[in-house]
Amino acid sequence: MIFLKKHNKIGIIYNEYKISYEEIIKYSKSFGERLDIKKEDKVMIFMENRPELIYSFFGIWDKKGTCVTIDSSFSGEELEYYISDCSPKYIFTSKKKLKEVEKAIFLSKKDTKILIVEDIPMDYSGTDLKVELNDINMVAIMLYTSGTTGKPKGVMLTLDNLLVNIEGLREYKMYISDDKILGLLPMHHILPLLGSGILPLVEGATLVFLKEVSSQAMLEALKEYNITVIVGVPKLWEVLHKKIMDKINSKKLTRGIFKIGEKVSNKNIRKKIFKKVHKELGGNIRFLVSGGSKLEEKVTRDFLTLGIDICEGYGLTETAPMISFTPVGRIVPGSAGVLLSGIKVKILDDNEIVVRGRNVMKGYYNKPKETALAIDREGWFHTGDLGEVRGKQLYVTGRKKEMIVLSNGKNINPIEIEQKIINESDLIKEIAIMDYEGKLTALIHPDFYKLHENEITNIVETFKLGIIEKYNKMAPKYKKILDIKISKEEFPKTKIGKVRRFMLKDLIDKKEDIITSLEEPTFEEYLKISNYIKELKNKKVTPCAHFELDLGMDSLDIVEFVSYIEANFGVIVDEKIFIEHCTVETLSKYVAKHSNEILDIELNWGDRLNNLPLEELPKSNKIGKIFKYILKAFFTFYIKLNKEGLDKLEKNKSVIFSGNHQSFLDAFILNQALPNKVLDKTYYFAKLKHFEKKYMKVIGENSNVILVDINKNLIGSMQMLAKALKNGKNIVIFPEGTRTNDGKLNKFKKFFAILSIELNIPIQPFVIDGAYELYPRNVKYPKSGGVKIKFLEKVYPQKKSTYEEFSDKIQKIIQNELEKN
Repeated sequence: MIFLKKHNKIGIIYNEYKISYEEIIKYSKSFGERLDIKKEDKVMIFMENRPELIYSFFGIWDKKGTCVTIDSSFSGEELEYYISDCSPKYIFTSKKKLKEVEKAIFLSKKDTKILIVEDIPMDYSGTDLKVELNDINMVAIMLYTSGTTGKPKGVMLTLDNLLVNIEGLREYKMYISDDKILGLLPMHHILPLLGSGILPLVEGATLVFLKEVSSQAMLEALKEYNITVIVGVPKLWEVLHKKIMDKINSKKLTRGIFKIGEKVSNKNIRKKIFKKVHKELGGNIRFLVSGGSKLEEKVTRDFLTLGIDICEGYGLTETAPMISFTPVGRIVPGSAGVLLSGIKVKILDDNEIVVRGRNVMKGYYNKPKETALAIDREGWFHTGDLGEVRGKQLYVTGRKKEMIVLSNGKNINPIEIEQKIINESDLIKEIAIMDYEGKLTALIHPDFYKLHENEITNIVETFKLGIIEKYNKMAPKYKKILDIKISKEEFPKTKIGKVRRFMLKDLIDKKEDIITSLEEPTFEEYLKISNYIKELKNKKVTPCAHFELDLGMDSLDIVEFVSYIEANFGVIVDEKIFIEHCTVETLSKYVAKHSNEILDIELNWGDRLNNLPLEELPKSNKIGKIFKYILKAFFTFYIKLNKEGLDKLEKNKSVIFSGNHQSFLDAFILNQALPNKVLDKTYYFAKLKHFEKKYMKVIGENSNVILVDINKNLIGSMQMLAKALKNGKNIVIFPEGTRTNDGKLNKFKKFFAILSIELNIPIQPFVIDGAYELYPRNVKYPKSGGVKIKFLEKVYPQKKSTYEEFSDKIQKIIQNELEKN
């Protein structure tokens, strides 16, 4: 078969270089002429994605050699294993990778010759402008498995193994000569090597390489080169999906349009509805390809609604790679596609997928025992994956070796649980279900941006009670998660995005070892910052301590902290910088790099609260009182409200109402309980993001609601509350900051105590009891029943008290009252 022939067009685009098919062939021939090899002699390719990788590949084939492509990120020590294992006669490499190659050859003691691709001129002067292979039994490519359970094995793929993939895709006209394929993935793996390397060039399409792989470079390339096909892994499409859906879900109108799109079956109409999305992707996408691991069904379905086909395939390196794939226009979300022509698949009693046909490898290089374990006597290759066939569609449901077998003999598919949980929360970036120390455990890598955005600092409790407990309520007893672990780092993965599950236990186990073995940095910025945090949080500080996860810093702590850094080091730390440098050492290094001087300035909340803002307080409480009258019947007949301690209230003196936060009803309960004269001068505060719409702003201005932006301007927000108090008003603060997850009192945040002490305003504690039972989190509607609100004696601040001491005192008063009931 002719794999490379002259087309009168551009074959490769690489930055400013546009390389014609004639040039590709001549370069490939020039590269091949440097090789003195026999049929199936091995030649290694070790370089980053670039045109010379393609020249090397076809140059080897032109000499009937076997291409061995290796991950270019390997060190010399790692590369040595592969050179020793397969003894290549030559190795093509770039100047960038030369040192590692030299080191590897020295360690291996092999007589492998190095060819530096930048130094090879195009000096082919012949007339044969094609690259052709015809011996279908010859080993054309050798690729190495990732070696997750032992030493990597060389997978020998014959020409016929590749041809069955090419023929299968041709049957459905997947690739056409007008295509422009974006090459993103490194070509040491069979998916990108075939899908965005060999196949496009076989069909006369154009391959676009990116010198710099980034989201910005990708978006620019999509538009500049009119890209029609992108071959990617699930992680890429999940990230893109999240970006698109976040924009769509941010507005009611676009959410409505998306729902309409879901009901439209015509792809062209969907493309017109979501024309803006297609324009962002260059406007020419025919389809996207996903492989390497299972793509979440929702991602495929949502892209389908947008008018974009994600053609998912399934296979392994050992099957060259495809066993099944999805033709354009025949997307079935959740399915791995239809079986390749001429390939047989069987599902064994334990649900393992086995395959037999022309796509199955010749075997593992120099490993007959491993080959015999993988391919049985009848020629069936055992994939190790679990699945089922429904009609003509193959569904992959899990990985055999990843199944968790409990002590009672029950089998658990972790992927099934992971997808259920991650679909329910945008706070989780990655999750892995595993058997850890005899317990079904969820290892979670949070989305720290989202946590910060939602002011969540009690991270473990949030995941445990708010997310995992919600899953546990619905799960069978043997599938309930008994423990959670939080990982500050992303999970270890292969180059194509598969999680290396066998390394996850080490990720947990090594955490304590790392903490105890870390040396304390001695540079001045670190010492000052760590000492400041020790005093602020009264906790042991280690270099790798995460500000929110390990040290429990809340939004107020963070504001104080970044203000301290700005005052003492002259470095402004915004939200993005704080999240990206989220440990004590990394932020200290950032400060050291950007600081010009080191001072010793103490922060003074009294001075800050005396600097009042120019913004006006809300105009009136007209709408607030209307809501009170509308809800009066609700709090009389459906929820019976019992009010105690009204005699403790004063109409003419400012107080800070501070109480426990049991449910969404709490503010309405307080609103019902307060006499109108007290209510008119009582101000609530609410997050700005909930009042961004015009009608909500009108409601806020006429309901005594002070809008605050806690994340971006907490100091300004505190000053607005101070302004209300100085003008003789009351303010209402729920010091827990968020509703309780389990009915118990959460730790009070201290900012109400700062206002009380610095402005000498008393605290009026109140206790709500029964609201959690009627309307807990994650319940759509409240139950009927009784609730009680009780106002306690005012508590006056004492200047000698610290903020923490006064905050704890109020919490204890409320806790004691709750325990009486």
